[in-house]
Amino acid sequence: MIDLGQYLARQPDRRIDWRIAVDGKQISQTIDGRQRLMSLTHTDLRGFEADTLDIEFDDSDGALALPAKGAEITFAFGWAGEGLVDKGKFIVADVQHRGTPDVLAIRATSADLAAGLTTQRERAWHQTTLGAIVRTIADENGLKPLVHASLENIAIAHDDQTNESSASFLTRLAKRYDAYAAVKNNYLIVSPSGAGITASGAELPTLDITRQRGDQHNFLFADRDTFAGVRALYNDVDLAVKGEVVWGDSEDSNERKQRPATVSTTPVNGQYKALPTTYPSRQKALRAARAEWKRLKGNKAARAAYIGVRAKYNDRNLSAAGEVAYGQADDDKAIASAKRQAATDASRMTGTANQFDRTADNLKTLRHVYSNRQNALRAARAEWRRLQRGVATFSLTLAVGIPEAIPEMPAIVRGWKPQIDGTDWLVTKATNTIGADGGYSQVLEFEVKATEIVTESAI
Repeated sequence: MIDLGQYLARQPDRRIDWRIAVDGKQISQTIDGRQRLMSLTHTDLRGFEADTLDIEFDDSDGALALPAKGAEITFAFGWAGEGLVDKGKFIVADVQHRGTPDVLAIRATSADLAAGLTTQRERAWHQTTLGAIVRTIADENGLKPLVHASLENIAIAHDDQTNESSASFLTRLAKRYDAYAAVKNNYLIVSPSGAGITASGAELPTLDITRQRGDQHNFLFADRDTFAGVRALYNDVDLAVKGEVVWGDSEDSNERKQRPATVSTTPVNGQYKALPTTYPSRQKALRAARAEWKRLKGNKAARAAYIGVRAKYNDRNLSAAGEVAYGQADDDKAIASAKRQAATDASRMTGTANQFDRTADNLKTLRHVYSNRQNALRAARAEWRRLQRGVATFSLTLAVGIPEAIPEMPAIVRGWKPQIDGTDWLVTKATNTIGADGGYSQVLEFEVKATEIVTESAI
């Protein structure tokens, strides 16, 4: 827990300390920057939005040299005596000199967004995992991958990156699983949205803010009934079936009541191909057997020799070991089930069978057509929950800010209306401002925190 009051107790004079270096040279050592500083604004954003740093220096005596465009700036700040909080590296994007009196203005953006992340590419990802994709893109751009454990092994059967930057592709892919992708301090991060955790799984501290510590606030509550649900379309080439799914309040409620359904396997008869690997969970073993069976079906000789594929697993977390199989019978069952489900989905969308009373007018339809029903359902669920987090927003100006505050950090607030105090909040943006007099203020923007993160095995 981070209590804003502790800052006042420890630092009654509220003196802020900061450090800026340009290409490795400390500003304070080269141009007496502490006396020349007129204003500094640091904006910390989430996702692939670039963090920004805007600085203005007094150059009335004309002694300052203009920094080169592309120069690297490092920035850290914090309360005097408490240590500085590193805010990363920035690249000078704009340099302005105006007067009189003369002022040097520098605008820099976070250095982590390498050109490779924003350059459009065209390629296909096939039979891989979300973690493998992140590691590949991180390696291409000289970044360190950091993927949350709940997302690491999500199977990606196929996805196309067509005239799309890697940043855009990862954002779209993460959004499908109600997660976010970002680059911070040379790490490429993919983690669940609203979970209040880092990609490594560590919990972020919770901000505890009382109204007495705040200055100005703005609370906005939007009509959450604007959409009754989210619709996603799919075209499953393997099963030769098209359809659409919807996710809304009813589906959220039903999912929390039901346990994940287990996948039946082919009866143990005939000749099976045994995979040599023992997998760490039943789900991974079944996924491997299914993938190998799909490969065998493309080879006539192999298809004639086997009726299915076996895979062993040893789940140490659950103290369970066993074997699964997948073959033609499972394929036939999956195709029949997919067709029945597509017909059910269609009936729920039209006519008297629409038990949720939702029409095209009050559904948000996702633009992307997904490769199977499962991916479409995941995307619809993720978008629905994102919409719910956007129902209420809250912004707060702190006369005495919290340098440690960063996006994705959970927060509780006290002293406002019950609807505000009773909401679990999540920081989405932090704007830090340091003035010429050494004063420090902060604007925090919040959205509703997701209180329950459901793993991909729930669908």
